[in-house]
Amino acid sequence: MDSGVDTSHQELDSNYKFTSDSYLTYQSRSPTTDEKRHGTHVSAIAVGDKDGSGMHGVAFDSQLFFISIELSDPPDDYEPAVIDQTVDYTAVDSSWSQLEDYFIQRNVTVVNGSFGYQGNINEYTEENLRYAFPLTIAVMAQANKADADKTIFVWSAGNGGAYADQGVDYSSPEVFAGMAYLLPELQGNSVAVVSVDSAGEISYFSNRCGVSEDYCIAAPGSSIYSAYAQDSPMNNQYASWSGTSMAAPHVSGGIALLADYFRDQLGNTEILERLFITADKTGIYEDSSIYGQGLMDLDAATSPVGQTMVLTMSHLGIKSFPAFSTSLSSFGPAIGDAWVNQLSREFAVFDQLGAPFFNQLDSTYFNPRNSVEWLSYKYTNPTFRTKEIEKDLSSGTSLTLGLNVLGYGEHKFSPTLWARDEQKMRYFSLRKDLSDKTYYFVGSGLSPSLYFSNNIKKVGQRKIFGRSDLSSPYMAFGEDGSFLGGAVSFSEKATLTASFFSGNHADMAMFKRKTDNQGLVLELQSNLENSIFSVQTGLLTEASGMLGSSFDGGYGSLEESLTYFSGLNALISWKKVNASGSLFVGQTKPKLNETGIISGLEDLSSSSFNFTLFAKELFNKKDSIGLRISQPLRLENGGVYFSIPTGRKPNKEIIFDKYRSDLSPSGRQVDLELIYRTSAKYGSFYSRLGVTKDEGHFKREGVESFFETVFEIPLH
Repeated sequence: MDSGVDTSHQELDSNYKFTSDSYLTYQSRSPTTDEKRHGTHVSAIAVGDKDGSGMHGVAFDSQLFFISIELSDPPDDYEPAVIDQTVDYTAVDSSWSQLEDYFIQRNVTVVNGSFGYQGNINEYTEENLRYAFPLTIAVMAQANKADADKTIFVWSAGNGGAYADQGVDYSSPEVFAGMAYLLPELQGNSVAVVSVDSAGEISYFSNRCGVSEDYCIAAPGSSIYSAYAQDSPMNNQYASWSGTSMAAPHVSGGIALLADYFRDQLGNTEILERLFITADKTGIYEDSSIYGQGLMDLDAATSPVGQTMVLTMSHLGIKSFPAFSTSLSSFGPAIGDAWVNQLSREFAVFDQLGAPFFNQLDSTYFNPRNSVEWLSYKYTNPTFRTKEIEKDLSSGTSLTLGLNVLGYGEHKFSPTLWARDEQKMRYFSLRKDLSDKTYYFVGSGLSPSLYFSNNIKKVGQRKIFGRSDLSSPYMAFGEDGSFLGGAVSFSEKATLTASFFSGNHADMAMFKRKTDNQGLVLELQSNLENSIFSVQTGLLTEASGMLGSSFDGGYGSLEESLTYFSGLNALISWKKVNASGSLFVGQTKPKLNETGIISGLEDLSSSSFNFTLFAKELFNKKDSIGLRISQPLRLENGGVYFSIPTGRKPNKEIIFDKYRSDLSPSGRQVDLELIYRTSAKYGSFYSRLGVTKDEGHFKREGVESFFETVFEIPLH
């Protein structure tokens, strides 16, 4: 609301800059070009277009509902308005109340009032203001509206300082700007604005905040460059003006900017409160008698205040988790990109004032950081490998050791940049016969897989493919741990083996160790003439995990997951050729300790398979060759229920996007590889060739090939 506006000025001529129902003329005539200049200058400060020319307003994308009113120029001599029962303000009050009501009925966010009656608010009483403007006060108070929906009124504090030589008291705002001091019903949605100069100090001409310090703020108002109205066709002129009239639209524009920045999710009175709280109150701005709440700081107002939180309940402050602790992570191949595919959405976090800030869910997904212990170990021992040694200690007692050895040309006599690791043993396992039909076994640093699926007899295959590749993938979740088990033979053809194990997945060695997983496995093995078949079943309990995944903070948390697994193994031998295969399936039942963004999980199913052909003594007595096709453990299907906070309503109710989604990776990794190994007196040769489809269970175009050849020649 101002004296008029030049809608053709290049700062104000964009489409829809003004609402179609704006009042651009007076009741009986159109404003002159001179009368349009004040309103044009003020309007451009608040909402001038950002078009690369001239200047732009604070809220350059905002729209104006404009009402033209006839205003007079400030007099040469300061003339405080007389507001008491000696003057009849009935007609003025009726007119002002109707004008202000136009804004309120249209649910306008903020009204800028760069005008007012002269006179320090301290010179008036609540009684006289209520006598003179009862209708206007009632309209502005908006008693029938929730605080969140109330229109904010921004007033220029007045330029009484320019009349200081006349003895004018400018220690507090003028009438309209200071009304909130005397009228409690206006205190949440009315603000006075004082002016600061280019140095950030109070402008000499500006009234101070004074008694209205709680409802007053400072903004630039000296030599403000903005649009200047001229006669048509000129529409690109500018001028620098000073006054609290120029400071007020900075605040009005700031309020409009915050409304847009927070996607109209903050209540209007919240926005004003946020401007007050985030205003600069340091240094000279500590003096609230001059600067009130401080200097408006839109950078601070659009930044989180305090710690941001993820909310999991319907209203602010009921249940929340720090955003920095909200994370979802996974290791190992089973999950693939199943989680990643679910995290392409946006979610909202909220600062201490309840304002929403928006991030992508995938920003919360990460692979856990490498632990200091693991980094130190790899740094000091870059070429360690593990050599497996099997030794019979006595009749019926055997020992399996995994020893750390130096490799790739480095030996203990050569100089090295790396510190030596004194820990030589990586893992061990001991088997002890109790009778010709029973034995027990213990171990540490590995899972009990050595004693299942006939792995104890697959020495050649273990050297080529590795021990873990020939056993149940579910036992791999206790690979870095310990176990205790035993076996009993019912006959020459049937053996029952059982083991308890506790530990973590080997892939977790590089991360901070968490609570050990625990499991129990049983296997019934049948030995025929040239073949061995076994059936395996067991259960795995993951502490705070689910097939290698875990989540915390705003996601909620897993108490544990229980996986029931079973599998079939077969080994068929013919002369020097072995054919072996395995198929494992599992059913995982996750148990949530606390719900959040993840509000529920269905049972998950998973599987793996492996088929291997292995031959030895193909070209010489010490060579072996293997062909294998396999699929690592893969999550086959399952469901996850999300309740994602996506924002809020002005009444502070949190908005959630709730839905169910399938949890399965996009691809299926299948590996085909051919491995040849031979050794001689002067060294050894190892070569590996293969192709992989959908590595990591990520859907990919085509296949990826890999090739590796290693020659080892001892130097001593």
